[in-house]
Amino acid sequence: MNQKIIDFIQSQRICVLSVEMLDGSPHGATVHFAYDIEAGKFYFETYRDYRKCEALFGRETTRATIVVGFDESNMKTLQMDGTVSLLPEGDKGRFDEVYLGKFPNKKEKSQDPKFVFFTFTPTWWRYTDWTNPNGKEILTSE
Repeated sequence: MNQKIIDFIQSQRICVLSVEMLDGSPHGATVHFAYDIEAGKFYFETYRDYRKCEALFGRETTRATIVVGFDESNMKTLQMDGTVSLLPEGDKGRFDEVYLGKFPNKKEKSQDPKFVFFTFTPTWWRYTDWTNPNGKEILTSE
């Protein structure tokens, strides 16, 4: 992704995440996220008893979609398709650095065993900026 898109991602705190449930139906939720520029993936946390965990624990990877930027005052949006999976144990240090670095108020509750940490890895993306002085700008991974 180019720097303009990374800057946009870094300026945002929430997204809508939709995951494919085990029966094939979609489930969407608004969640906090942090983006790891080096790894090119997004980090999340959730409670173990929330619906999205069915998909996280039911498969090694699950198809998912993210939308960042859905405020008319901003007029920029990033749509991504990819996969979600549980955070590998060896990546917890990086998660703490990136995610808890962005959300330090969550450090204490992240110690609760009810919490689950997971990642989203994009396979396709489309960024749209309606604020471009030359007209709507669209950038895609294709």
